[in-house]
Amino acid sequence: MVLSRDISICGNAKQLAKAKKALEPIVKRLENLNDVQVRLLLQDVIDDKNLYASILYKGNAVWSRKRITQNLRRIISRGQLYGNKQVKWLRVKPGICLPAVPKDFKPILSEYFYNFLTMCCGSKAHYSRAGWIGIYPTLADLKRFFMKNEYGKPVSDYIPDWKSDALRTVEDVERMLYPFRSYVKAKQQEERRRNWQQRDMR
Repeated sequence: MVLSRDISICGNAKQLAKAKKALEPIVKRLENLNDVQVRLLLQDVIDDKNLYASILYKGNAVWSRKRITQNLRRIISRGQLYGNKQVKWLRVKPGICLPAVPKDFKPILSEYFYNFLTMCCGSKAHYSRAGWIGIYPTLADLKRFFMKNEYGKPVSDYIPDWKSDALRTVEDVERMLYPFRSYVKAKQQEERRRNWQQRDMR
């Protein structure tokens, strides 16, 4: 469903109706905002109204912080991305391996978070969500990934500035994964702001 020139919505009939009702009142407001602001406002509406439809702005998904951080809390509490049995890798020929997924495999990593990781954070798909969990099975592996993705960069440095919703989500993820580091970083930013304010007052 096309809501405006820049916004389209995908989902089932119930999801589309709910998203349309939530977004129609703000469409006019969006015309006066830049892309960064629009994406943040759309993300706020998605989370405030618990929208499950996919919202696209200029052809790119706008992500729910709430859905990702809720899933991350479960991962942190369990310390792993799978619920019962770990994915094994089978070598089919030299240099080629495929994930061997147990029949009763229960992932903790949601499909939504997996899509975020592969579409925004600098990871390849690894065949499927189960394949991704096979590469990054534990919380420690997930932490390492956010420090250095598959392109050798921290995830927060990999995402372009215009994807403001994804950047804000990654900030939340990093606060949860590295609370002490995030605390130190926040203190440093606060100190820098204070220094700038003092310079401006002179």
